[in-house]
Amino acid sequence: MKHEMTKTTGYICRTMVAGWLMVLLVAATFAGGCAMFHDQEQEDQEQAEWHYDMGMGYFESGDTTHAIRELTQAIEYDPEYAEAHYLLGFIYQGRRDYRNAFHHFEETLRSDSDYYFAKNNLGTVYLAMERWEDAVEMFDALLDEQLYTTPELAHNNLGWAYYNLGRYSEALEHLRMAMHLSPEMCLADNNKGRVHEAMGNMSEAERYYRSAIEKCPQEYQEPHFHLGRLLQNQGNANAAAHFERCIEIRSQNDLAQRCRQYLEIH
Repeated sequence: MKHEMTKTTGYICRTMVAGWLMVLLVAATFAGGCAMFHDQEQEDQEQAEWHYDMGMGYFESGDTTHAIRELTQAIEYDPEYAEAHYLLGFIYQGRRDYRNAFHHFEETLRSDSDYYFAKNNLGTVYLAMERWEDAVEMFDALLDEQLYTTPELAHNNLGWAYYNLGRYSEALEHLRMAMHLSPEMCLADNNKGRVHEAMGNMSEAERYYRSAIEKCPQEYQEPHFHLGRLLQNQGNANAAAHFERCIEIRSQNDLAQRCRQYLEIH
């Protein structure tokens, strides 16, 4: 009987030892797998950051084609890389590829819901696509964000959306706020000129076009076009000077071509 108990006890001990060895082996394997997974994750993140830095370098040098390639690779390593998505969206927006811009700004916000510049740029994509109501909704929501640091941009963009919806009083209200928050924002002056012109207030329109030109004399051709057109309609000979300045600022875009056409009429 004692011999049988000893045999049984020995079997149980051997079984327990074997069981513990199996547990330790599984634990070691799991720990090794976790370490390998962590190492791979860290390597992917490092690769994503490397490609992002390369993409940023290409973007800053004006090579957007190679920037897109590098940023796309960054996202392949880290699909939730908010900054890479944002810069891609910004590049596609500049190329007027609004479908891809929209996608990447949405992905930016999916990764980081507080990425306010992505919200603003997504709103400007709505503007470019003439989705005025969607733009109003986006910029209204952005103005409710307490930590948003450039509300003058949202106010200006809201003003433009309301102008295109024919809601002129609301447009003027937001453009006034944009100019209050950023007095040197010549874009808000130009847009305010557009609203006043649409309302038939030609003297006010002229005043704001001139203000936009005064604030941004070097590279802002749009108020020259609008002021030239307004003066030409009034039979003012000074219109030609504004069309010429429009072309001088930037000679190879759609607005310059329109200025040439008005010069021919003049």
